[in-house]
Amino acid sequence: MLNIPQITLLSKNRNMFWAFAGMLISRLGDGVYSVAVIALAYGITQSGAGTGIVLAAFALSSFLFGSLSGVASDRWNRKMLLVSSSLLCSGVVITMAVLSYSGTLNVTSLTILSFLLGAATQFFEPIVNTLIPRFVTKDELTTANATIGMTDSLGYIAGPAAAAVLLAWLPIEIVLLINAASFLFASLAACFLHIPQIPKTEKKQTSVFTEAVEGFTFVYQTKRIRQLFIISCLSLLAYSPFFVLLPLFLDQDLLLSAERQSAVIGMIYSSLALGQLAGYAVVSYLRFSTFKLLGIGYLLQAIGFGCLIFVHEELWIVFFIFIAGISFGLTGSAFHTNLQSNTPDDRLGRVYGVNYTVSGLIAPIGRSGSGILADALGTKVMFSGMTFLFLVSSAMSFWQTKGKAAAQEENNHLPM
Repeated sequence: MLNIPQITLLSKNRNMFWAFAGMLISRLGDGVYSVAVIALAYGITQSGAGTGIVLAAFALSSFLFGSLSGVASDRWNRKMLLVSSSLLCSGVVITMAVLSYSGTLNVTSLTILSFLLGAATQFFEPIVNTLIPRFVTKDELTTANATIGMTDSLGYIAGPAAAAVLLAWLPIEIVLLINAASFLFASLAACFLHIPQIPKTEKKQTSVFTEAVEGFTFVYQTKRIRQLFIISCLSLLAYSPFFVLLPLFLDQDLLLSAERQSAVIGMIYSSLALGQLAGYAVVSYLRFSTFKLLGIGYLLQAIGFGCLIFVHEELWIVFFIFIAGISFGLTGSAFHTNLQSNTPDDRLGRVYGVNYTVSGLIAPIGRSGSGILADALGTKVMFSGMTFLFLVSSAMSFWQTKGKAAAQEENNHLPM
C-alpha cells in the first residue's frame, strides 16, 4: 500500500486531523469570502477606490494585530483563543450579511467590519503553527507543516471557484452565511483538540506592548532566527510585486486582449496554487536540512519567475509559474520547521506575531512601489530584479548550511 506521509500523519494523530480539518474548512471559507467581499464592496461603492479601501482595511489589521496575537498566544489558553476568534469571525460575517439584507450596509460599516474580520483572523493560523510542535515529534515537524500548508493551496484552488458558482446562483447574503458557517466549523474543530500542557516558568507579568517588543528582541538577538527572518523578508520583497506586474505583463508584453487576459490570469492563479500543493506533497520525501530546502525553493522561484523574461507562449508561462509554485511548498514547510525547532514554546507565539507583522508591512510596500517602478522601467526589468533577489535569498540559505550547527540540524531535523 502506498505510504503518503501526510495521510499517515492525519490518520494516526487526532490533533493533526482536527487542526487540518479546521484549517481546510477555514481556508475554503476565506477563498469564498475573498471573492464575495469584492463583489459586495464594488456593489456598494461602484468604484475601484472604494473597493480598495475595504480590502486595505483587512490588510491593515494584519500589520496592527500580528504581534498582539502572538503575545495573546503566549499568555492565554491557545485552545480558547482558537475557539473564540473563530466565533468572532463568524459573528462579523453574519453581521455583514444581515446589514446587506436590510439595505443598511455602506462603505463605512463594511470597512469597519472588514478591519474587525482581519483582526480576528490573525489569531487562528499563528496559534495553529505554535501548537504543531506540541502535536508531533521533531522528526515529524516538516511533514506536519506541509500537511497544514496544503490547506492553503486547497483553499486557494477551490474557494474562489466555489464562490463564483455560489454567487451565480445565490444572493450574496447567503454566500456570506456559508462563509460564516465555515468559521463555526473551525471553532468546532478546535474544541476537539487535546493540547499537551507544558509547565510554564514563573516570570513577572509585563504589559502586552512590552511582550510584543520582547518578540522583536528575541528575533534580533537569536542569530539563527534573525538570519531566517532576513532571508524570508528578502524573498517576500522579491515576490510581492508579482500580482501587480501580472496584468501589465499580459497587456504590454504579450499584447493579449482583455478577455484573454482574464483567462490567462485564472490559469496562472491555479497553476501557482497547484504547484504549491505539489511542493507540500513532495517535501516530506526530501531528506535535506531546512536551510537547504529554503535554498532549493528560492532557486526554483528564481528560475520560475526569471524565465518570464524570455517566454511569450501562454502554456510555457503557466508551466514556469507552476515551477515557482512548487517552491512555496518547500520554503513554507522549511521556514515553519526551522522557526519551531529553534524557538522556545513560551516565546513561539510572539515570534510568529513578529513574522505576521513584518509580512504585513513588507508586502504592501513591495506592491505599491513596484507599480511605480514597472511604469517607468517595464515588467522585464522588474522580473529581472525579482530573479536577482530570489538568487540572493537562495545563496544566503545555502550559506547557512555551513558549519557545525547546520550539520547537527542536518542530522536532527530530516523529514521522515
